[in-house]
Amino acid sequence: MRIEEIIPMLRWVNEADPRVQFNDAAVEQWHYALRSVEPAVAKQAVLEHVKLNEGVPVSPSAIAKRAANIRTSREAGQRAIEPPRDRVRHPLSWRARNPVEWDRLFEAGRAEGNSIRASATRAREGDQGEHDDWMAA
Repeated sequence: MRIEEIIPMLRWVNEADPRVQFNDAAVEQWHYALRSVEPAVAKQAVLEHVKLNEGVPVSPSAIAKRAANIRTSREAGQRAIEPPRDRVRHPLSWRARNPVEWDRLFEAGRAEGNSIRASATRAREGDQGEHDDWMAA
């Protein structure tokens, strides 16, 4: 956060909790603690802190820690949504170690599948000449 963003946030926090000081020194401390935090994350951290710790005044270090947890949680959620960029292949995969055997088994499976489909087609079609008497003209 920039110092221009810290001042209104600190004023907002001070209005909600008068124990939090609003002066030049406090602005500098908050700016130092939250310099790498986005404003929306800082606001969420303040709201969560107040909700969970009513009796404890808001402090820059507590908000910085909570903001880091929020940012980590958001990043983890985003990573869970996105697919992996580069799929890592296992270095000991069977196909890579035995390319000739892989090709042989692949062709054998293809031939077996073709023969099964051909026999199913013959069984389904049958001998059409026998059934001319009952087939529609």
